[in-house]
Amino acid sequence: MLDAVAGTVTYTNAGHYLPMLVRVNGDVERLGEGGPVLGVLAGASYEQSCTPIGTGDRLVLFTDGITEARNVDDDEFGESRLQDAIVQHRDCSAPALQARIAEAVSAFAGGPLQDDATLIVLAADF
Repeated sequence: MLDAVAGTVTYTNAGHYLPMLVRVNGDVERLGEGGPVLGVLAGASYEQSCTPIGTGDRLVLFTDGITEARNVDDDEFGESRLQDAIVQHRDCSAPALQARIAEAVSAFAGGPLQDDATLIVLAADF
């Protein structure tokens, strides 16, 4: 939940890859509060946290279809390459950053991805 007035984002994670919050200066934070995969464990509890988010910060949420994209040598794109792409293009708008990341993954994979991929980008430009 984004609160632009307070400059915070409140979140929880249900077993997905930890979102990357890239600060305007290029520092990267991983948003790790949460719990197990949703619906797997009856009665599971989920912690939530609140973190500041400011003008120029970028929040990127992604699924394994992004990080597990493979090239012809069977290497994975991985979280490190993803982080590098986000930091490199962090000055872009949300749609442009999403496009740059998708282009980097596609170029690495040499074509269509082998798995479904979700990529959500939030640009804190308030």
